[in-house]
Amino acid sequence: MKEEICSLELYYLTLELKQLEGARVDKIFQKDKSFLLVFHLRNEGKKLLKITFPSIIYLTEYKESFSESIPGFCKFLRKNLANTSVESIEQKGFERVLTVVFKGKEKTFSLIIELFGTGNIVLCDDSLKIIGTFETHKWKDRTIRGGITYDYPPTQINTLSISEKEFFDIINNSDYDSVVKTLAVKLSLGGLYAEELCLIAKVDKNTKELKKKELKALYEGLKALLSRKLTPIVVKDNILPFELELFKGEETQLFPSFSEAIDSFFSEKLLVEHKTEGKQVKNKALERIQVIINQQKQTIEGMQVSLDENQRKGEYIYEHYGEIKSILEEFKTIRNKFSWEEIKERLKNHKVVKEINEKEGKITIDI
Repeated sequence: MKEEICSLELYYLTLELKQLEGARVDKIFQKDKSFLLVFHLRNEGKKLLKITFPSIIYLTEYKESFSESIPGFCKFLRKNLANTSVESIEQKGFERVLTVVFKGKEKTFSLIIELFGTGNIVLCDDSLKIIGTFETHKWKDRTIRGGITYDYPPTQINTLSISEKEFFDIINNSDYDSVVKTLAVKLSLGGLYAEELCLIAKVDKNTKELKKKELKALYEGLKALLSRKLTPIVVKDNILPFELELFKGEETQLFPSFSEAIDSFFSEKLLVEHKTEGKQVKNKALERIQVIINQQKQTIEGMQVSLDENQRKGEYIYEHYGEIKSILEEFKTIRNKFSWEEIKERLKNHKVVKEINEKEGKITIDI
């Protein structure tokens, strides 16, 4: 697994997730296409189930921050799953579909988690009638929307229980041009584990026609692959439930559980993203502060210019105070005796008075 979980990985992961059976729902969070379900398990405390669409699910130790604004579907899940406990967790055959059954005092719900395509969460009642869905879909063979009965995706062959005859028939009748493609698609193994199977069975992955002994080697190899002990590792950015011959000799990192391996990989990426986001937010904040500082500098500079200008005006008035006072007294005297028109006429050629504004009662002088 790198960015998407395959059917085989989900098979092993489901074995780990079964530890949630009996756990009580505490809270549910959502951010875009990512969900965090918080459970309380008696004698063990909190358990956090992380679902990130299209196809990642695991138990995590890392609780990221969520917005105080709760999305509508998250509110819907909280309302319906409050005071319920996990009754069972099952993988649907060998499909990338999990069914989690929640049991309350009066009602039972099935939360169906689809980890293929764009991913989806569908909440159904005990008769599989859809109560609500994260996304609605309509295909030629099935529809996902509220108010109708949920139909599981069309079932392919169940690789977990396939018989030798079924296996031989699928390989022999395949339209694909190589056995590795048939194993990857028809048996839902995915490319990585299909290549591993060819390697351990010593079969050329690019061949199409196989001898009976090669078919038997592949079938026995498949059974061996599906019964391997869970020993989770991370190797070359691949999160695996066990070691693969494909990576023999490569540096590996061992983990106590498959979820811890996934959690270590994705939580580290998430922390890097959050640090990057934090730096971006910090830089934007600094930019806003710098804009404010620049605006304040401009305001102060403008005030200083205005202050200097007013100071010069004051000094000039003080220097010519006697002359200005004489003009104002003269203007006041004639204002009481004559009309504005008469005043304008009398002062038309005055050496100092340049303009008279009767509306505002102002005169403009030049000294």
